[in-house]
Amino acid sequence: MKNLLILLLISIISQNCNRPNLQNDQWREWAINNTQEIKALEMTESHADLSLLKEIVGDASIVCLGESRHDLHEQFQLKLRFIKYLVEELNFTTFALEASLPYSKEINEFILDGNGDIDQLLTNMPGWFLWDTEEIKELLLWLRAYNERAGHQVNFYGFDIVAPNEGLNQIFEYLGEVDTSFFEQISNKNFGQHLIEDNFWMTTLQRYAEATTEEKGLFAVNYQELLNHIRDNKIDYISKSSEQEYDWIAQLAFSANAANKMFSSEDRVEMGLIRDGAMAEISSWIIAQNQRTIIWAHNVHIAKSDFVMSMFPDTKIEGMGYILSQQFKEEIVSIGAAFDEGTFENENRTFQPATPSSIDGMLAALAMDYFLMNLDDYSKSEELATWLSQEQLMQGQEFEMSCIPSKAFDAFFFTKNISKVRYNRATLERLRN
Repeated sequence: MKNLLILLLISIISQNCNRPNLQNDQWREWAINNTQEIKALEMTESHADLSLLKEIVGDASIVCLGESRHDLHEQFQLKLRFIKYLVEELNFTTFALEASLPYSKEINEFILDGNGDIDQLLTNMPGWFLWDTEEIKELLLWLRAYNERAGHQVNFYGFDIVAPNEGLNQIFEYLGEVDTSFFEQISNKNFGQHLIEDNFWMTTLQRYAEATTEEKGLFAVNYQELLNHIRDNKIDYISKSSEQEYDWIAQLAFSANAANKMFSSEDRVEMGLIRDGAMAEISSWIIAQNQRTIIWAHNVHIAKSDFVMSMFPDTKIEGMGYILSQQFKEEIVSIGAAFDEGTFENENRTFQPATPSSIDGMLAALAMDYFLMNLDDYSKSEELATWLSQEQLMQGQEFEMSCIPSKAFDAFFFTKNISKVRYNRATLERLRN
């Protein structure tokens, strides 16, 4: 018992010494000057409590908005407010979500022209039912209303690769119109579509794991042949359709090829790197067409430096955010998300207060419900500069993320308490089943 108490005391002391001292006048002055309390969680007409966001963004044309988990109501709601501000005040024209690329086309048609039923579109958006929520529905309805009245249009894209079947269907339909002979040749080849479950890509992973090495080798040959042929026939295909149509199909082919590589891998880290590398390339394509782009994804995907995930403690990961930051440099800003504690009432699940020495715990100590913190000019606080330049922990989706805050993010937004997102009825029923 005595040894246990000694270890506990050492742990408490080390935690308290591993973050800025909030009683330090230098730190408190810096925090006051670089933090803005957010007064409203819900979307409002006033942006007065988000003015710090303009300072954080500066001249950047790409803003990445992170999240600690994919199911936090409060973080979703704040991101809705940020997007509204970025569109209305800073003229951002594209919203890109960590959602499946092939299915995003119909969502874009809805927010541009009002085509389709929003509930059906969200219910049919694949993945693992992340985005079929009242919060995302509210955002898409706002974007639709904005596009109806605004002088410029905001576009929507997904940049994830995990649901390739719909992409393959669009590719085959396109080839049937512009290249009948190749379509007849390629449509009889095996792309493993019987293994792919667009609605739940974890099922696809399980099925691929049961496929033989020979099958996976055949899939790889066929996907690469499809991608190469589409790229090699660019000029001919554009002449028979349009440059915009061709670019879309080429991206779908790239995405499907990358998805097959990811599903075929037997190494979890490699799978993640394939996915993040592909999402970075798709995001670059989106940015090249639309310039001022908002990217919505998990913290691990928008971190601008390498990081470590607790399930892979010996591996430094350079994800999508790292790749994009190497390409776009000062043009990209990443805003990480943090929270303290909360409850998922319907699941009888409680999140205990954040560890004091973690990034979440450090931000929680400022005792505000919601706020933005700009990490620019942190050198004025020596204590903070030291802390921000060292590896620190952040809460994640059933894991912890370790990163150097000043390298990984340009700013943070924080929510004191969290609750579960509001799933739409059809998806809630699926989850219950």
